[in-house]
Amino acid sequence: MKTNNIKAAAKSAILALAIVLALFSVNGEALAQSKNEVSFYLQGSFSKLKYEALGQDSEMENGFGLGANYAYYLTENWSLGTGAELQYMEGSISLPTVQGSFMTQDAEADEFEFRYRATNFAENQEVYFLNIPLQVQYESSGTVRFHTAAGVKAGLVLTSEYQSSATSLETSGFYPQYDVELTSPEFAGFGEFAAINNTESELDLKTNFVAHVESGVKLMLENSQSLYMGLFLDYGLNDIKPDTSGKRLIDYNAQNPTDFVFGSLLSSRRDINALQESDEVKSLAFGIKIQYAFQF
Repeated sequence: MKTNNIKAAAKSAILALAIVLALFSVNGEALAQSKNEVSFYLQGSFSKLKYEALGQDSEMENGFGLGANYAYYLTENWSLGTGAELQYMEGSISLPTVQGSFMTQDAEADEFEFRYRATNFAENQEVYFLNIPLQVQYESSGTVRFHTAAGVKAGLVLTSEYQSSATSLETSGFYPQYDVELTSPEFAGFGEFAAINNTESELDLKTNFVAHVESGVKLMLENSQSLYMGLFLDYGLNDIKPDTSGKRLIDYNAQNPTDFVFGSLLSSRRDINALQESDEVKSLAFGIKIQYAFQF
């Protein structure tokens, strides 16, 4: 399913849910408290994979989530809940230039230092998490109730991908044994090349652990139904960057020297220190949450 289609469907579902629930009349009296509550929700958010690469901070992007929740009321005002949530997040970064170098061999097995400089480099990351939340909630009494909730989520990575591009790429080969730097020929992988755009590739982010808080109002409706409207914040607690096992940002293919493919800034360590070993990649999302619930 394309990302744009998923986003459009999520926005339409949020609008439809709001219209349908607005048709319910608010009950004039507080309903008798039930022990069990099942709810379904949609959330629209600003999100990012929070990191710094080559002195530049990642950018804020859009995101969304949908899920189902079960809550058990310990008292009239306090409940404990869990459920399942699908959350989509993006991360992106743009850099004026990225450059690096490393020793390798050409098609004739001669060693040389491959040097490159990418202009207007951009990388976008997309990730889907399956979140398992555990939270405690407080709500006041009455027909219109204040509610607040806090807890943690374990986010299992369903898929995580990245896509990179650059408007131009300059490469050269320095042969120390001859003390010469070659900037041509292009068929050997040396020269100035036009725009390069990667197809989406796997990123392999790690399991995400998230601190979650939300707050808003709860409207008690007829027939043991209710509508939540509020704001939420999800803040990643752990480093989810991929393993850094010797990947390069761009590699030299001796068999096909003009076949340039970018790796991810989050995992490239051999030819460029885009992220230092101490740097972390964490998730961040905040936005609006609409939740329909019924009690039994």
